[in-house]
Amino acid sequence: MKLCNLVSYGVFNTNQHFPGKKQTAERDVPCYEIEYFFSTTGKAIINGRAYELSPGTLLCAKPGQKRMSLLGFQCYFIHLSFDGDSPYKAMLEETPNYFQIIDRDAYGRLFESLIGHLLSEGYDPESDFLNARLLELFYYLRRDTESNRNCPEQFDKTRYRFIPQTVGFIRENYPRKITLGDMASAVGYSPNYFHQVFTSVLGKTPQQYLLEERIRQSKLLLAHSEKTLSEIAYECGFSSQSHFSLQFKRLTGSTPGQYRRRCADRYYENESADTSLS
Repeated sequence: MKLCNLVSYGVFNTNQHFPGKKQTAERDVPCYEIEYFFSTTGKAIINGRAYELSPGTLLCAKPGQKRMSLLGFQCYFIHLSFDGDSPYKAMLEETPNYFQIIDRDAYGRLFESLIGHLLSEGYDPESDFLNARLLELFYYLRRDTESNRNCPEQFDKTRYRFIPQTVGFIRENYPRKITLGDMASAVGYSPNYFHQVFTSVLGKTPQQYLLEERIRQSKLLLAHSEKTLSEIAYECGFSSQSHFSLQFKRLTGSTPGQYRRRCADRYYENESADTSLS
């Protein structure tokens, strides 16, 4: 299975590649450039807009954009292209240029694993390991697109740094009972101030973000496990199966049971199609 073409990949250190320089010349972006920054004091400028880079942020530049950088920084990078139409190509076109609200540990582990494999084993477009990691990356980008699209292009470093911390806290603790006070305390703010700023930045309350994360996780279990609805409800942090079912239908328009049946129907349709082609 080939998902895309890797144009280049590796670890980039501007001090080594541009010694003594403060910025790069503007250039046309030839492919999709995905870069995860782990050390930086620089900025990326895409189509005239400046993005202040910081450790644990991610860039996704697209073909045809114009780009330059204010140095310096270190990052993992994967530059890729697609043959013809691809759902992943369409997905990347819809992503923001700059991701600030991400699970930094998860992205860091993913890029370290992916780049480490490529540097040691080389590039094989049919590699199951490589394509599994790329699919994981595409999943994270799709998952995090909405939150990063809704937030300001540029966080104030001191005022808004708690937003990615809160998102990480929610994704790590969604199975247990979490109050507004718990979230505010985890990032060191008063509940009222925390609620006000989080809502103004993301366009949704912290409680709504928590609920959406629980529903997202429940969808995975409904589609890929045989656990009962009650087990899924408690595993995803809901107080009861009835509360889970009520919130699930409110957000998705269908009950958990209907969603699970649709997933099963798609599976059997695909299996039947595969059989007819064999």
